[in-house]
Amino acid sequence: MSNPLFTVVIPTFNREHTLKKAIKSVLKQTFERWLLLIVDDGSTDNSEKVVKAFLNDKRITYVKLKENVGISKVMNHALSMVDTPYFVQLDSDDWFERRTLKEFNKAIQKASKETALFYGNVNIVKEKDGELVVKSYMRHRSFENKYDFLRYFKNMLQPRCFRTEAVRSVGGWDTNDPFEGRLMEDRRICLKLIDRYPIYWIDKHLGNRRKHGNQLTQKNFIEHRNLLRRQVIEYYLNKWGSQYLPVYTTNKSGYLQIAELVEKN
Repeated sequence: MSNPLFTVVIPTFNREHTLKKAIKSVLKQTFERWLLLIVDDGSTDNSEKVVKAFLNDKRITYVKLKENVGISKVMNHALSMVDTPYFVQLDSDDWFERRTLKEFNKAIQKASKETALFYGNVNIVKEKDGELVVKSYMRHRSFENKYDFLRYFKNMLQPRCFRTEAVRSVGGWDTNDPFEGRLMEDRRICLKLIDRYPIYWIDKHLGNRRKHGNQLTQKNFIEHRNLLRRQVIEYYLNKWGSQYLPVYTTNKSGYLQIAELVEKN
């Protein structure tokens, strides 16, 4: 494809049963100026075989890492390979709507040239008795300022389209935490971008997020995620001038949240 605008990046690890649907949702896009980069984080299942069936399409590139390094390192590897102005992350158990890239393109034409992140709304889907069932609709929103976003603890912005140079300018995904970037990478990259650039909400259904038991958001990760949440919140409050103290609470699932930000005297 000449003059592609987007690279769709699919990070994957042992998703042989869902990967095909993700890839096909890219192939079905009504906007045609795209490339697809699949970065395999050392899968031990048949993911490589699934991908090879699509590699006759010259728009698709597949890279398999020698060992499992975690999502943030995978995305940084992808970032080093992207040479389009924008890239869109698509998790390998999720899928796009047919017009997703078209809507991102329309938003890019409307938004400031400095806009670093575009995001839409998603269906939350679960598998029941072999069928995919929509459980809820995640309608995100725009944000008044970066503090407003810091307090946003719903499912993280998705699907996400990034301006490539903006992500490079903030250093990509962080991997220097105790979990080497394997947890909360989505919120953290969004915070790094909103710290410096405008972001843009597209109030349309653009993606589908599959929820299942083999994900890092399950209960045995709550303690680790809460530790990281607290560190990230306090890092940015300090970075932004230490104007506020956070009052913490937990939701019914046990996840740390900010009840309010109290202005310092």
